[in-house]
Amino acid sequence: MTVALHRMDYREQATEYVAPSVGLSHVSLELGHLYMEDLQAREGESRLADYFVSVYPWVKAIESMGRWGTTSPRISTCFLIDDYFSRLDEPGVIIKKVVDAAAKSGLSIDYIARESSCAEFGDTRLAQLVFDQIVPEPLRGANGGRPTVKDSGWLSNGRRSPNTAAAPAMAAEPWQSPEQTAANRHSVFMDVEIRDDELWSCSFLASVWQLLRLGLLRPEEKQLTKPVRVNGDYPSDWSDLPPVIKLTGTKNSFCAYRSFSILPTRFMEIEMAARTVLHQVRVDPLIMEDLEARAAPESIELPPTILDRIDYAFINDWTPASGR
Repeated sequence: MTVALHRMDYREQATEYVAPSVGLSHVSLELGHLYMEDLQAREGESRLADYFVSVYPWVKAIESMGRWGTTSPRISTCFLIDDYFSRLDEPGVIIKKVVDAAAKSGLSIDYIARESSCAEFGDTRLAQLVFDQIVPEPLRGANGGRPTVKDSGWLSNGRRSPNTAAAPAMAAEPWQSPEQTAANRHSVFMDVEIRDDELWSCSFLASVWQLLRLGLLRPEEKQLTKPVRVNGDYPSDWSDLPPVIKLTGTKNSFCAYRSFSILPTRFMEIEMAARTVLHQVRVDPLIMEDLEARAAPESIELPPTILDRIDYAFINDWTPASGR
Protein backbone atom coordinates (compact mmCIF):
# COMPACT_ATOMS: atom_id res chain seq x y z
CA MET A 1 0.00 0.00 0.00
CA THR A 2 1.31 3.43 -0.90
CA VAL A 3 1.07 6.08 1.79
CA ALA A 4 -0.42 9.34 0.62
CA LEU A 5 2.06 12.16 0.96
CA HIS A 6 1.01 15.21 2.92
CA ARG A 7 2.50 18.65 3.20
CA MET A 8 2.74 20.93 6.19
CA ASP A 9 3.02 24.68 6.46
CA TYR A 10 5.47 26.30 8.87
CA ARG A 11 4.97 30.00 9.39
CA GLU A 12 7.49 32.24 11.04
CA GLN A 13 7.48 36.01 10.93
CA ALA A 14 4.80 35.96 8.23
CA THR A 15 7.06 33.95 5.90
CA GLU A 16 5.52 30.69 4.74
CA TYR A 17 7.73 27.63 4.65
CA VAL A 18 6.53 24.29 3.33
CA ALA A 19 8.34 21.38 4.94
CA PRO A 20 9.18 18.48 2.63
CA SER A 21 6.89 15.52 3.14
CA VAL A 22 8.23 12.00 3.60
CA GLY A 23 6.92 8.56 2.77
CA LEU A 24 6.45 6.31 5.79
CA SER A 25 6.93 2.61 6.32
CA HIS A 26 5.67 1.00 9.48
CA VAL A 27 9.13 0.00 10.67
CA SER A 28 12.65 1.07 9.76
CA LEU A 29 14.63 -2.08 10.52
CA GLU A 30 18.35 -1.45 10.99
CA LEU A 31 20.36 -4.59 10.28
CA GLY A 32 23.59 -3.22 11.68
CA HIS A 33 26.01 -0.40 12.27
CA LEU A 34 29.59 -1.53 12.06
CA TYR A 35 32.89 0.28 12.20
CA MET A 36 35.20 0.45 9.22
CA GLU A 37 37.70 -1.98 10.74
CA ASP A 38 34.89 -4.55 10.97
CA LEU A 39 34.17 -4.09 7.29
CA GLN A 40 37.71 -4.31 5.99
CA ALA A 41 39.27 -6.81 8.38
CA ARG A 42 41.27 -9.58 6.70
CA GLU A 43 38.56 -12.10 7.52
CA GLY A 44 35.89 -9.45 6.98
CA GLU A 45 33.63 -11.32 4.55
CA SER A 46 33.34 -14.45 6.67
CA ARG A 47 32.87 -12.39 9.83
CA LEU A 48 30.17 -10.31 8.18
CA ALA A 49 28.42 -13.48 7.07
CA ASP A 50 28.52 -14.75 10.66
CA TYR A 51 27.11 -11.44 11.84
CA PHE A 52 24.13 -11.57 9.51
CA VAL A 53 23.46 -15.18 10.53
CA SER A 54 22.96 -13.79 14.05
CA VAL A 55 20.74 -11.00 12.74
CA TYR A 56 18.53 -13.24 10.59
CA PRO A 57 16.22 -14.64 13.35
CA TRP A 58 15.43 -11.14 14.59
CA VAL A 59 14.53 -9.95 11.11
CA LYS A 60 12.17 -12.88 10.63
CA ALA A 61 10.59 -12.21 14.03
CA ILE A 62 9.81 -8.62 13.05
CA GLU A 63 8.49 -9.66 9.65
CA SER A 64 6.16 -12.23 11.25
CA MET A 65 4.42 -9.72 13.50
CA GLY A 66 1.51 -9.54 11.05
CA ARG A 67 -0.64 -6.56 10.25
CA TRP A 68 0.06 -3.05 11.46
CA GLY A 69 -3.23 -1.33 12.12
CA THR A 70 -5.50 -1.96 9.16
CA THR A 71 -2.79 -2.49 6.55
CA SER A 72 -0.21 -5.10 5.66
CA PRO A 73 3.21 -4.42 7.17
CA ARG A 74 5.59 -2.10 5.39
CA ILE A 75 9.11 -2.81 6.63
CA SER A 76 12.25 -1.32 5.13
CA THR A 77 15.75 -2.48 6.03
CA CYS A 78 18.78 -0.24 6.39
CA PHE A 79 22.46 -0.39 7.30
CA LEU A 80 24.66 2.43 8.60
CA ILE A 81 28.31 2.62 7.52
CA ASP A 82 30.89 4.64 9.45
CA ASP A 83 32.54 7.05 7.04
CA TYR A 84 32.73 9.85 9.62
CA PHE A 85 35.37 8.67 12.06
CA SER A 86 37.33 6.68 9.47
CA ARG A 87 37.38 6.46 5.70
CA LEU A 88 39.43 3.73 4.11
CA ASP A 89 38.27 1.31 1.39
CA GLU A 90 36.25 2.72 -1.50
CA PRO A 91 32.42 2.68 -1.27
CA GLY A 92 32.01 0.04 -3.96
CA VAL A 93 34.26 -2.39 -2.09
CA ILE A 94 32.58 -1.93 1.29
CA ILE A 95 28.99 -1.83 0.05
CA LYS A 96 29.39 -4.97 -2.07
CA LYS A 97 30.94 -6.78 0.87
CA VAL A 98 28.03 -5.87 3.15
CA VAL A 99 25.28 -6.59 0.63
CA ASP A 100 26.79 -9.93 -0.44
CA ALA A 101 27.25 -11.07 3.16
CA ALA A 102 23.64 -10.20 3.98
CA ALA A 103 22.40 -12.01 0.88
CA LYS A 104 24.25 -15.20 1.88
CA SER A 105 22.16 -15.20 5.05
CA GLY A 106 18.93 -14.60 3.16
CA LEU A 107 18.69 -10.91 4.03
CA SER A 108 18.17 -7.92 1.77
CA ILE A 109 19.32 -4.39 2.57
CA ASP A 110 17.02 -1.76 1.07
CA TYR A 111 18.95 1.33 2.14
CA ILE A 112 22.54 2.12 3.10
CA ALA A 113 23.39 5.38 4.84
CA ARG A 114 26.66 7.21 5.44
CA GLU A 115 27.21 8.17 9.07
CA SER A 116 28.85 11.42 8.00
CA SER A 117 25.54 12.55 6.49
CA CYS A 118 24.09 12.56 10.02
CA ALA A 119 26.65 15.29 10.71
CA GLU A 120 26.30 17.23 7.47
CA PHE A 121 25.65 16.80 3.79
CA GLY A 122 26.15 19.72 1.46
CA ASP A 123 24.51 22.73 3.06
CA THR A 124 22.40 20.57 5.39
CA ARG A 125 23.85 20.22 8.88
CA LEU A 126 21.59 17.74 10.62
CA ALA A 127 23.75 17.42 13.73
CA GLN A 128 23.75 21.17 14.30
CA LEU A 129 20.00 21.26 13.70
CA VAL A 130 19.37 18.64 16.38
CA PHE A 131 21.92 20.24 18.70
CA ASP A 132 19.98 23.50 18.49
CA GLN A 133 16.79 21.63 19.43
CA ILE A 134 18.20 20.30 22.72
CA VAL A 135 16.27 21.61 25.72
CA PRO A 136 18.04 20.33 28.86
CA GLU A 137 15.82 19.15 31.69
CA PRO A 138 15.42 21.71 34.50
CA LEU A 139 17.50 20.73 37.50
CA ARG A 140 16.40 21.12 41.09
CA GLY A 141 18.74 23.42 42.96
CA ALA A 142 20.75 24.45 39.89
CA ASN A 143 22.62 27.72 40.43
CA GLY A 144 24.05 28.28 36.96
CA GLY A 145 27.54 27.27 38.02
CA ARG A 146 27.84 24.57 35.37
CA PRO A 147 28.43 25.55 31.74
CA THR A 148 25.54 24.92 29.38
CA VAL A 149 25.51 22.12 26.82
CA LYS A 150 26.13 24.76 24.17
CA ASP A 151 29.37 25.77 25.90
CA SER A 152 30.61 22.45 27.27
CA GLY A 153 29.45 19.96 24.66
CA TRP A 154 28.15 17.68 27.43
CA LEU A 155 24.56 16.74 28.31
CA SER A 156 23.43 14.80 31.37
CA ASN A 157 20.19 13.24 32.53
CA GLY A 158 20.34 14.89 35.92
CA ARG A 159 22.44 16.84 38.39
CA ARG A 160 26.19 16.31 38.35
CA SER A 161 28.28 16.13 41.49
CA PRO A 162 29.36 19.64 42.52
CA ASN A 163 32.91 20.56 41.59
CA THR A 164 34.65 21.17 44.90
CA ALA A 165 38.21 20.82 43.64
CA ALA A 166 38.79 24.56 43.43
CA ALA A 167 37.16 25.39 46.77
CA PRO A 168 39.37 26.31 49.76
CA ALA A 169 40.04 23.35 52.02
CA MET A 170 38.30 24.94 55.02
CA ALA A 171 35.22 25.74 52.94
CA ALA A 172 34.97 22.42 51.16
CA GLU A 173 31.54 20.83 51.37
CA PRO A 174 30.95 17.09 51.74
CA TRP A 175 30.88 15.16 48.48
CA GLN A 176 27.47 14.93 46.86
CA SER A 177 26.50 12.16 44.52
CA PRO A 178 25.06 12.87 41.07
CA GLU A 179 21.30 12.53 40.81
CA GLN A 180 19.17 11.39 37.90
CA THR A 181 16.15 13.52 37.09
CA ALA A 182 12.96 11.60 37.90
CA ALA A 183 14.92 8.60 39.18
CA ASN A 184 13.02 5.43 40.06
CA ARG A 185 14.23 4.83 43.62
CA HIS A 186 17.90 4.86 42.60
CA SER A 187 19.66 7.02 40.06
CA VAL A 188 21.17 5.83 36.80
CA PHE A 189 23.19 8.91 36.00
CA MET A 190 24.60 9.51 32.53
CA ASP A 191 26.80 12.32 31.29
CA VAL A 192 27.01 12.29 27.50
CA GLU A 193 29.66 13.96 25.37
CA ILE A 194 27.89 15.58 22.42
CA ARG A 195 30.97 16.91 20.68
CA ASP A 196 34.58 17.87 21.15
CA ASP A 197 36.44 20.66 19.39
CA GLU A 198 36.46 18.81 16.08
CA LEU A 199 33.83 16.08 15.85
CA TRP A 200 30.33 15.18 16.89
CA SER A 201 30.26 12.10 19.11
CA CYS A 202 29.09 8.68 17.95
CA SER A 203 26.31 8.78 20.57
CA PHE A 204 25.00 12.08 19.30
CA LEU A 205 25.09 10.98 15.66
CA ALA A 206 23.16 7.87 16.73
CA SER A 207 20.41 10.13 18.05
CA VAL A 208 20.36 12.06 14.76
CA TRP A 209 20.16 8.75 12.88
CA GLN A 210 17.11 7.68 14.89
CA LEU A 211 15.33 10.99 14.33
CA LEU A 212 16.00 10.79 10.60
CA ARG A 213 14.61 7.26 10.34
CA LEU A 214 11.52 8.24 12.34
CA GLY A 215 10.63 11.01 9.92
CA LEU A 216 11.17 13.61 12.64
CA LEU A 217 13.72 15.58 10.63
CA ARG A 218 12.45 17.18 7.44
CA PRO A 219 15.46 18.76 5.72
CA GLU A 220 15.01 20.43 2.36
CA GLU A 221 17.74 18.14 1.01
CA LYS A 222 15.49 15.35 -0.29
CA GLN A 223 18.29 12.80 -0.65
CA LEU A 224 18.33 12.45 3.15
CA THR A 225 14.72 11.26 3.38
CA LYS A 226 13.98 10.11 -0.18
CA PRO A 227 17.07 8.08 -1.10
CA VAL A 228 18.13 7.77 -4.71
CA ARG A 229 18.48 4.36 -6.37
CA VAL A 230 22.07 3.34 -7.05
CA ASN A 231 22.79 0.28 -9.16
CA GLY A 232 26.43 -0.38 -8.38
CA ASP A 233 28.05 2.59 -10.11
CA TYR A 234 29.73 3.93 -6.99
CA PRO A 235 32.15 6.87 -6.84
CA SER A 236 35.67 6.30 -5.56
CA ASP A 237 35.27 8.74 -2.67
CA TRP A 238 32.71 8.47 0.10
CA SER A 239 31.98 12.19 0.03
CA ASP A 240 30.71 11.83 -3.54
CA LEU A 241 28.19 9.15 -2.55
CA PRO A 242 24.61 10.28 -1.78
CA PRO A 243 23.88 10.40 1.97
CA VAL A 244 21.41 7.52 1.79
CA ILE A 245 21.19 5.18 -1.18
CA LYS A 246 18.46 2.78 -2.22
CA LEU A 247 19.66 -0.65 -3.28
CA THR A 248 16.45 -2.54 -4.01
CA GLY A 249 13.16 -2.00 -5.78
CA THR A 250 11.19 -1.93 -2.53
CA LYS A 251 8.19 0.38 -2.35
CA ASN A 252 8.65 0.71 1.40
CA SER A 253 9.98 4.10 2.42
CA PHE A 254 13.22 4.76 4.26
CA CYS A 255 11.48 6.73 7.04
CA ALA A 256 8.97 4.97 9.26
CA TYR A 257 6.59 5.38 12.17
CA ARG A 258 8.85 3.25 14.34
CA SER A 259 12.44 2.04 14.29
CA PHE A 260 14.01 -1.25 15.31
CA SER A 261 17.79 -1.60 15.49
CA ILE A 262 19.66 -4.90 15.65
CA LEU A 263 23.14 -4.17 16.98
CA PRO A 264 26.14 -5.84 18.62
CA THR A 265 26.12 -5.43 22.40
CA ARG A 266 29.07 -3.01 22.28
CA PHE A 267 26.61 -0.41 20.98
CA MET A 268 24.42 -0.64 24.07
CA GLU A 269 26.17 2.20 25.90
CA ILE A 270 26.09 4.35 22.76
CA GLU A 271 22.36 3.80 22.34
CA MET A 272 21.69 4.53 26.02
CA ALA A 273 23.58 7.79 25.59
CA ALA A 274 21.59 8.51 22.42
CA ARG A 275 18.37 7.98 24.36
CA THR A 276 19.57 10.46 26.98
CA VAL A 277 19.94 12.98 24.17
CA LEU A 278 16.64 12.14 22.48
CA HIS A 279 14.78 12.59 25.76
CA GLN A 280 15.88 16.22 25.73
CA VAL A 281 15.35 17.07 22.05
CA ARG A 282 12.34 19.21 21.26
CA VAL A 283 10.86 17.97 18.00
CA ASP A 284 8.72 20.43 16.09
CA PRO A 285 5.14 19.78 17.26
CA LEU A 286 3.82 20.24 13.72
CA ILE A 287 5.90 17.28 12.58
CA MET A 288 4.55 15.20 15.47
CA GLU A 289 1.01 16.21 14.49
CA ASP A 290 1.68 15.27 10.89
CA LEU A 291 2.85 11.79 11.87
CA GLU A 292 -0.20 11.26 14.07
CA ALA A 293 -2.50 12.41 11.27
CA ARG A 294 -0.80 10.04 8.86
CA ALA A 295 -1.06 7.11 11.28
CA ALA A 296 -4.73 7.57 12.16
CA PRO A 297 -6.24 6.34 8.84
CA GLU A 298 -4.21 3.14 9.26
CA SER A 299 -5.53 2.68 12.82
CA ILE A 300 -2.01 3.02 14.17
CA GLU A 301 -1.67 4.63 17.58
CA LEU A 302 1.76 6.20 17.89
CA PRO A 303 3.37 6.50 21.33
CA PRO A 304 3.44 10.18 22.34
CA THR A 305 7.16 10.14 23.18
CA ILE A 306 10.01 9.57 20.74
CA LEU A 307 11.78 7.00 22.91
CA ASP A 308 8.76 4.70 22.88
CA ARG A 309 8.91 4.53 19.08
CA ILE A 310 12.42 3.00 19.16
CA ASP A 311 13.14 -0.67 19.81
CA TYR A 312 16.37 -2.68 19.90
CA ALA A 313 17.81 -6.16 19.85
CA PHE A 314 21.39 -6.42 21.11
CA ILE A 315 23.23 -9.55 20.03
CA ASN A 316 26.35 -10.79 21.80
CA ASP A 317 27.31 -13.89 19.83
CA TRP A 318 29.48 -12.01 17.36
CA THR A 319 33.04 -10.83 18.00
CA PRO A 320 33.99 -7.47 16.47
CA ALA A 321 37.37 -6.73 14.95
CA SER A 322 40.05 -5.40 17.26
CA GLY A 323 40.97 -1.75 17.06
CA ARG A 324 38.33 0.02 19.15
